[in-house]
Amino acid sequence: MRVAGIIVEYNPFHNGHLYHLQKTREITNADIVVGVMSGNFIQRGEPAIVNKWARTKMAILNGVDVIFELPFAYACNSAEIFAYGAISILNQLGVDFIVFGSECGDIDKLKETAKHLAFEEDDFKSSLKSYLKEGYSFPKARELALIKTCKTNIEFSSNNILGIEYIKWIYRLNSKIEPFTIRRIGASYNDPNLTQDTYASATAIRRNINNLHAIKNKMPSVSYEILLEEFESGRGPVILEDYFKLFIYNAIVVPDFLKNKIDVKEGLENRFEKYIFNSPSAKNLLENVKTKRYTLTRLQRIFIHAIVRNNFDQKALLSITPYVRVLGFNYKGKEYLNKIKDKIEYITKLNQQWLKNPQYKELLELEIRSSMLHALQYKDFHKYLQTEFKSSPIYISSRS
Repeated sequence: MRVAGIIVEYNPFHNGHLYHLQKTREITNADIVVGVMSGNFIQRGEPAIVNKWARTKMAILNGVDVIFELPFAYACNSAEIFAYGAISILNQLGVDFIVFGSECGDIDKLKETAKHLAFEEDDFKSSLKSYLKEGYSFPKARELALIKTCKTNIEFSSNNILGIEYIKWIYRLNSKIEPFTIRRIGASYNDPNLTQDTYASATAIRRNINNLHAIKNKMPSVSYEILLEEFESGRGPVILEDYFKLFIYNAIVVPDFLKNKIDVKEGLENRFEKYIFNSPSAKNLLENVKTKRYTLTRLQRIFIHAIVRNNFDQKALLSITPYVRVLGFNYKGKEYLNKIKDKIEYITKLNQQWLKNPQYKELLELEIRSSMLHALQYKDFHKYLQTEFKSSPIYISSRS
């Protein structure tokens, strides 16, 4: 059985994602495609516009055979930690291939750059340290160090960076996964504008989420219908601004609310304190706090980690093995799960037994808290606060 893995967020599942899925099957000739998907919060430090169960349903109905969860601690984090979590899960599953989108579309270039990161040499480390001292953000400092010491000419754009990180962790974990890349088509990852093209970025779709008619042709019909159902049921769209008052509340009642929180360094908490009570919105606050080193995306993650009360040791995340949890599957996925169940332990129904497992306890507690925070924004929020314990994987039995 040939198994291909993809790493996704599906926020929401659009035409570009369908193209990625189709090309994955075409390139690898895979019998099974499994996805590792972010849960209720995504890598950019934002809540997913609809919950992970709705997005899992989109994925399965559009042809992904199994969706596994990327735990919150990894999903809402830097590219390095995000990639480690996802590759670690795919490696546990023993997939044969990974296929990801990139701006460059050249796997050899990405591999070469990834090797320099996987096996850091002294001149690279020295250059990185120097650029960090100059006040650059870590991603920018690393980019400059690579250009200087490795003579790489690759563009350090969003998907290229993630692709490089995926390959880096394949090398570091001595994984047998074979990576492939496809060139992104249509709008760029961060393009906020809708065009006449049927391929729009997820950013543009989210930016225009209140104009459902405008985004209808940018998504497979089944994705659009699920999105519409979620909105009509009061379960979305959930956005970062929904949490601004909660953030302020914490700043009021918790002394030194941000001090010693994840990624809060160099007196950053003082910049937050300077602006927090004079800012009309989360966007305004974060734009004011932003510096050359602290990018908007990084600040959004700090914002989310603070309200979730995430104190997980970030270095430890790169040395532990994340749990494997099934969110949904189809009939082919069911056969695959039955085949691997004797080789790998995976979660289907979350219960107290899993929470007592010291290896996964903190990761699962974070997942539960983040899901409850997501549910707080729903119309009938009280019905969904215990969803993590009530939900079983979504099963789509149709063979059509």
